Amino acid sequence: MFKKLVITSLMVFGLNACSQGSNIEEQAASFSQLNHKQALLQAHQWYKNEQDILVRVYPDKVAATFADGTESHVAIPEDQFLLSIAPWVNFSHPCGNHVPTSCTGELINQKMHMSAIDIETGEKILNQMVTTQHDGFIDFWVPRNRQLKFTFHYSDANGVHHEAQELLTTFDDSRTCITTMQLVAMNTSDTQMNVHNQHQHH
Repeated sequence: MFKKLVITSLMVFGLNACSQGSNIEEQAASFSQLNHKQALLQAHQWYKNEQDILVRVYPDKVAATFADGTESHVAIPEDQFLLSIAPWVNFSHPCGNHVPTSCTGELINQKMHMSAIDIETGEKILNQMVTTQHDGFIDFWVPRNRQLKFTFHYSDANGVHHEAQELLTTFDDSRTCITTMQLVAMNTSDTQMNVHNQHQHH
């Protein structure tokens, strides 16, 4: 009777292992069929998941690694680049290639105004209100091979206005994870001038 129980248990364990393996294969295959934007959205669905799925965004691809080591990736078009930016006030973390399954910024669900200007052509690529995501980041699909000056304006709960600026590049060796944009408190005269300028732009 004991032997029978052991054999049954082993058979059940074996079936679970097989089903888990096939499930990972299915997930990996499904992931590879997505386009780059869908792959990023899927990565957000796996944020802090319990399946040990890790997704990392490189300049040329969105790559997923599953619990058993299986890998799958989606190519990013040659004319596009992902900049995932986490503007911060008090704390941040060093990062090169964004990991949307675990990277977390300080400011969650916070509204701010941002703009991005191509410093070579003067073209304003972006100029809009944005809200930081559940992970404290904001994802921007922007043109590749550019040098873009990003500016963020943010008012905290006490009404203090902050600004962050940085020149970001979108080349093959550029960062996809931007955690270096600290929002610094501005003095009153600067704030009034920027608010006036923003009204002029809208």
